[in-house]
Amino acid sequence: MKTCKWVADKNYIYAIIIRYGILIISALMIFTNELIAELISCPKRLTEAPKVVAPRKSSSKTEFRMESQDGKYSFGGYITQNSSFQENFSIGLIFYPREEKGRFCLLRCNGLHGEHISAPHHSYCHQHTVDADDLNNGIKVERYISRVGYATVEDAIQYYIRHINLRVEDRQKYFPPPGSQPEFPFDNKDLA
Repeated sequence: MKTCKWVADKNYIYAIIIRYGILIISALMIFTNELIAELISCPKRLTEAPKVVAPRKSSSKTEFRMESQDGKYSFGGYITQNSSFQENFSIGLIFYPREEKGRFCLLRCNGLHGEHISAPHHSYCHQHTVDADDLNNGIKVERYISRVGYATVEDAIQYYIRHINLRVEDRQKYFPPPGSQPEFPFDNKDLA
C-alpha cells in the first residue's frame, strides 16, 4: 500500500510518501527567476582554493568550490581556456542543490569562440544563464545569452568574481586584478 501527499512552500515541493508503513519525505526545489538571481548574486566564500585539474589536450581548467556566506547553498566554479586561442574561454558558476542529486550551471561567462552561422553570439564576449521555467521542466542548460563588456579572460574573471559576489578577501588572495591594481570594494548593486 502506498499513500502520497504533496506539500509546497516558497521554494520546494515535498512528496510525503507512506509505503509499507515507512515514511519517506522527498524534496524537490522549485525555481523562480528571483531565486536564480539570488543564487548567482548571494555573498559567497571559497571552501576549496582554485586548483588546476588534469590538463586537456588543448586547454587548461581550474576548479574551485564555494558556499554562500549563510551556508545555505553550495557552488562550484571553473575557468577553462584554450591553449592556442586565448580569447576562447569559459568561466562558470555551478550550483549543487543539497536536496537533490546532481548539479547544473547557473552562469557561464564566455569569450570569443569564432563566429558560426548557427551561433552568431560566438563572435563577441557573452554570458549564458538558466531560466526558471527551463529548470522546473528538467532543462538544465544555460541557453539565455547576453552581451557583456569584458574582452580578455583576465577582465572576465574580474567581472565574474564581482557578479557572483565572491567575498573581497578571496578575490584579493586568489583572483587579484591584473597588474596588481588595487581593488576598491563597492556595493554589488553597482553592477546593475
